[in-house]
Amino acid sequence: MVAKTKQNFSSISKHEKRNFWIYISPWIIGFLAFTAIPFFSSLGLSFMQWDIITPPKWVGFDNYKELMDDKIYFWNALRNTIFYALVGVPLSVTLGLLLSILLSKEIKGINVFRIIFYLPAVFGGVAVLMLWSYLLYPGTGNGDAGLINAVLGWFGIEGPGWSQSEFWAKPAVILVGLWGVGGSMMIWLPALAGVPKELHEAAEIDGASRWRKFWSVTFPLITPAIFFQVTMGIIGSFQIFMEPKIMPGNQKAWTDSLMVNLFDNAFTFYKMGYASAIAWVLFIMIMVLTVINLVVSKRWVYYESN
Repeated sequence: MVAKTKQNFSSISKHEKRNFWIYISPWIIGFLAFTAIPFFSSLGLSFMQWDIITPPKWVGFDNYKELMDDKIYFWNALRNTIFYALVGVPLSVTLGLLLSILLSKEIKGINVFRIIFYLPAVFGGVAVLMLWSYLLYPGTGNGDAGLINAVLGWFGIEGPGWSQSEFWAKPAVILVGLWGVGGSMMIWLPALAGVPKELHEAAEIDGASRWRKFWSVTFPLITPAIFFQVTMGIIGSFQIFMEPKIMPGNQKAWTDSLMVNLFDNAFTFYKMGYASAIAWVLFIMIMVLTVINLVVSKRWVYYESN
């Protein structure tokens, strides 16, 4: 009887294993075909010279040497990308948190406001970026300014040049990126809701101000969410593409990111090997920054299980 029961369990186990591999096989095939194989192929391609038309030619580290010597395009794109990370990430995290704190209040109709502020994260893409290009158009002084500068003009304020100005081009890209900051509510609101009300009540009894309650009670308990948003923000800022590509200034040097530089070399100049080298340098930078962030997080991120 026992032997028969074990045999039945063994048969069920084999059946479940077979079903498991059948159900997961589409994902495995897709991962291998569109992620793993291209990932490692690009590593080999980064050591070759290939223009798509002629066969690949092995050049060793020449692509990486050329990349390091390219002070006009690569290093300028790297500086722009670092600017997007250093300025855009803190702004995005701070604004997202402040907005979520306001939208976490239990008032009548709060869900309507949450939907309103979340919608920009849904309506994205090239169409929205083209709309922002018209909104930020600086104009030529003949009444053809974009809506933002036109509104500023009503109050006697001369609007900046935005994407047509070397000083304002990168801030304009960051401004457009903040359009979808409401999407971060999906992370912030659950984190804020997870802070026990009893701790806030205890802090009020001790006479703590709103700022003290936030800094001493709320902030430590939402540090995992802050860590996640900062990490994903850094990764996203180093991969920024559509904003600087769709909303260029008069000179590409003002706004081009590493991803734009990669795209241009691959699909405009057909330097696939060189573009693959850029991709791997970008990958290594993101990986190093992520590891550093993970190590440093042990000093300031609080987990309830600790």
